[in-house]
Amino acid sequence: MGGVGRTLITLGVLVMLFAGFQLYGTGILEAQAQEALTSEFDAKLATLEAAGLITTSPETDSAASDAVSDDNSETAADPDEISEMQDGINLANRPKLGEPGGPAFEVNPIEPAALTEEQLALLTPLPGEVLGEIEIPRMGLKRKLISGTRRGDLRKGPGLYEGSPLPGQPGNASIAGHRTTYGQPFVDLDLMQPGDLIKITTLQGESFYEVMPQIDEDGNELGYFIVRPDQVEVLDDYGDNRLTLTACHPKRSSRLRIIVQAQLVSAPQPVLPQLSPEQQQERTEIVAADDIPAEDAGELALDIENVVGVEENALEASLGWNLAERTPTLLWGGATVAVALLAILLGRLWKKLPTYIAASPAILFLLFFTFVHLDRMLPAL
Repeated sequence: MGGVGRTLITLGVLVMLFAGFQLYGTGILEAQAQEALTSEFDAKLATLEAAGLITTSPETDSAASDAVSDDNSETAADPDEISEMQDGINLANRPKLGEPGGPAFEVNPIEPAALTEEQLALLTPLPGEVLGEIEIPRMGLKRKLISGTRRGDLRKGPGLYEGSPLPGQPGNASIAGHRTTYGQPFVDLDLMQPGDLIKITTLQGESFYEVMPQIDEDGNELGYFIVRPDQVEVLDDYGDNRLTLTACHPKRSSRLRIIVQAQLVSAPQPVLPQLSPEQQQERTEIVAADDIPAEDAGELALDIENVVGVEENALEASLGWNLAERTPTLLWGGATVAVALLAILLGRLWKKLPTYIAASPAILFLLFFTFVHLDRMLPAL
C-alpha cells in the first residue's frame, strides 16, 4: 500500500510539473522566440531602407504600440484603454511618419514589377521566417507574425497558413495561434466584438481590419463563431478581402476551433509577382536544408511555386494531435524512469539523501526533454 501511495503521489507531482511547463515554461520559450523574430524583422527593415524601398521613423515605437501589452492574461484591457488604443490605430486618424503615435516606417511608392529578385525574395517570407506584426487592442495583443503553421512555427508566435495570401493583400489572410500555451497570444479571441480594429504591419506597410459581426443560435451578435476542426471552409477565399484568426476552443481543449473574421478597411496591398523558377528552386533548397523537426517534415510543401489555397486538413494539422512525437516521448520518458529507478536502487544500497541529490540534475534534464516531446505530441492548445 505504501508503494502504491508513493507511486500515485509521484505521478501527481509529474502531472503538476507538466502543467506548469505548459502554462509558464512554454511562455518563456515563446518570449525568447519573439525577441529573435523582432531582431529578424528589424534587419529586414534595415535592408529595405538601404534599398530605398521604405522610410523609417526616428521613433520606431508609436504611442499606440506602447499601449499594447506583450503579455496576455485571462482579462482583456480596460475599456478606456481599449478605446484609446483603438483611436491610436484608427485609419481615419492615423498620425503620419515621425509624428507621435505614427507608424515605424512608410513604404515608398514603387511598382511591384520593378522589384529586383533579391527585393522580391525579401518581401516574400520563407516558411519559418518573420512576416510582420499583429496588434489587437481588445486583447491587449502585440506579437510578431511568422510564415507557416508548423508546430515549430506556432511555438514562436501566431502563424500564417501556407497558401494564404499575405495580410493586407486581396483574399482571405488566415492566421493560427495558441490559446493556452506558448504565450497564449489568442487567449481572448472570445472577447472580440464586432467593429474591433486589428492592425497588421508587414514589409509592405500597415493594413487595418474591422471585426465582422457573427450571429449565434440565440440571435446574439458576437465577434467570433465556433466550428469543428474539419470545417476548413473558413479559410477559403470568399471573394473579398478579410482576415481569419483561428485557435482551439474551448480554452485548454482542442475539441473545437474559435474563429474571428475581419474585413479589410484599408486599401489592399499590391500582390507581389512570382519569383523566377531558378529562385523558387533556390528557396526550396533553403527550406529543405533547414533544421526541420521530424514532426514538421511532412507538413512542408517544398514545391512553393505550386501552392494554391490551404490544405484540407489545415485546422487539424496546425493544432491537432501529432503522433509522430510518440516515439521520442516514450524514449525520453523511459530514460527518465530508468535513471529514477537506478537512483532508488543505489539509495537503498548506500545513502538515500546524497544519492537523490546527485541524481536530481540528470532526472530533471531528462524530464525536461520528455515534457518538450510530450507537449509537441498533444494538441496545440
